[in-house]
Amino acid sequence: MDHLFLLRTQAHELKMRQMVEEINLGRLTIPQAMAKFNVLTRHTVRKWLDRVRHENFQRADAMKQASQQPPPALVEQMALKADELAGQVIQLKKELEQAELQVIYYTTIIRVAEQELGIAIEKKSVTKQSNSFE
Repeated sequence: MDHLFLLRTQAHELKMRQMVEEINLGRLTIPQAMAKFNVLTRHTVRKWLDRVRHENFQRADAMKQASQQPPPALVEQMALKADELAGQVIQLKKELEQAELQVIYYTTIIRVAEQELGIAIEKKSVTKQSNSFE
């Protein structure tokens, strides 16, 4: 019995929403809608128009608020990613510092070896241009 009541209620609501849609689209006036959908009073039509407009306003407001605030899961993911990237930056800074120290170490060893052995180990930075375009 409850199932039958639910079906009737859903059918009535569907009929009323179709009526409101046709009025809002300008296909029907209120008196025409009353005749087509067998509505007895203008008050009923107004009540349904107001109800649907209110629902649309609430839906639009909810969508606006949802678009302004990112979902909590996304915020957490972004925070985790930021922490991960910060850790990578720290690690890369340490590696860069280590590499710079190695460059200083090897440069110093080469200069000391050149002074003690008296031979040129480092390549000179002056290079000859090729004459292939002449």
